[in-house]
Amino acid sequence: MSRHLRKATRGFLLPAAIFLLVILAALGAFILNVSSSQQLGMALDIKGERAWQAANAGMEWVRYKIAANPSSPTCPVNTNWDGSNYSLSFPTTSTLTGFFATVECQLSKSTDVLGVSTWIYEVRVTACSPAGAAEPRCPGNPNATGYAERQLQGLLSF
Repeated sequence: MSRHLRKATRGFLLPAAIFLLVILAALGAFILNVSSSQQLGMALDIKGERAWQAANAGMEWVRYKIAANPSSPTCPVNTNWDGSNYSLSFPTTSTLTGFFATVECQLSKSTDVLGVSTWIYEVRVTACSPAGAAEPRCPGNPNATGYAERQLQGLLSF
């Protein structure tokens, strides 16, 4: 009777080992997929933060250019609202290499209260990477792999 029982259980270990190997391989593939997706998400998050920094740099550039002439501030050249063909590029040595910031500016309101002139400018800066080939560089192609874009809009008064 024990001889008959041994014959029935012979070869049981091989299918169990193959099944276990298949399960472990599937689990390894799943973990690798999750890990690479997480790394891609983190890389895009960093790229989005750099796009925000590029947009912020563009806003600071406009603020500087407008303030350069305090007696009669004007928007920088070629930064017309809804028709800008001016994009800032960043040095190849900075963390913003490959980003462009398209700047749009318009005088929103000009007032004179008690002899003090005040100018209010509406400014929109769109930063992106990879950028378009021609001006305006941003927005670029949102279907491009790794595309990141951020836009800042605000009012500046002088």
